[in-house]
Amino acid sequence: MKTIIKLILIYYALQILASLAVTPFVMIYQYCTIGTFESEAAQAIIAGPSFALSFVFIMGYLWKKGYLGDLRLFLLPLPAKWLAGSLLAGASLVLLEIYLSEWLGDFVPNWSGEQITNLQMNWMGLLSLVILGPVIEEVFHRGIVTRLLLRRYRPWTAILVSGLIFAIVHLNPAQFIPAFTSGIFYAWLYYRMRSLWPGILLHVLNNGFAAFMMRAFPETEDETLMQMMGQTGYVSALVGAAVVFVVFVWLLNRWLPTGVPMAKKEETEEC
Repeated sequence: MKTIIKLILIYYALQILASLAVTPFVMIYQYCTIGTFESEAAQAIIAGPSFALSFVFIMGYLWKKGYLGDLRLFLLPLPAKWLAGSLLAGASLVLLEIYLSEWLGDFVPNWSGEQITNLQMNWMGLLSLVILGPVIEEVFHRGIVTRLLLRRYRPWTAILVSGLIFAIVHLNPAQFIPAFTSGIFYAWLYYRMRSLWPGILLHVLNNGFAAFMMRAFPETEDETLMQMMGQTGYVSALVGAAVVFVVFVWLLNRWLPTGVPMAKKEETEEC
C-alpha cells in the first residue's frame, strides 16, 4: 500500500506542477491579447492545457519508472461480445449513477463543477476531459493500482479497495458514489478480462455523454434528468437500465474466464 500512496501523491504533484507551468504562459497570452489579466477567463484557458500537460508528465513518469513496460499485454484485442456486453452494462450503470447523483445533489457539494465547466470551454479542454483523462485514469487506476492490489489481496478485496481509492482520488463529494460504483465495475472487468479496453471505452463514454449534454443543452444545466424526461419516461428508463445492467453482468460473468492469478514472482512485490 505504501507504493500506491506514493504514486497517488506523485499523481497529484504532477498535476499541480503542470498547472504551475502553464499559468505564466496564459497570463502572458491574456495580457498580449486584452491588455490585462482576468482571473475567471484565465481559469477557463488554463484548465485544458494544464490537464493535457499533466497527462504528459504522469505518463512520462510511469514510463520512466517501468510501470508501463508490460501494459501492451493489457491492450490486446478482445472478443466483440465481451466489449459489447461491457458497454451495454456500463451505459446502463451511467444512467443509474446519474439518478444517484441527482438524488444526492441537495446533500453533497460539487467541488469540481466549475473545473469541469472550464474544461469544456475550448477544444483542448474537451480533449482532456473526454479522451486524455479517461486514458490516464484507466492506465493509473486499473493498469497500476488495481494490478498492485490484486498481487497482494483477494480479488474482491482488491476490487473494492480499488473502487474506494478511485472515488477518494476525485476529491469531490458529488462524484464519490458514482466514482466508487464505476471504479468497482471497471476493476472487476479488468480482473476478469486482464484488459484496459473496457474501462477506457466506458470512461470515454461516461465523460463524453456528460460533455455532450452540457454543450448541446446548456439551457437545461440546472434541470434534473427527471425534469427533462418527465416522471414516466424517467422511471421507465431507470427500470430498463437496472434490468439491462443485471442481465449483462450475469452474461459477462458466464462469458468471461475466471480471473487469472498473477505470476508468482509478482505476488511477492510490495503493494
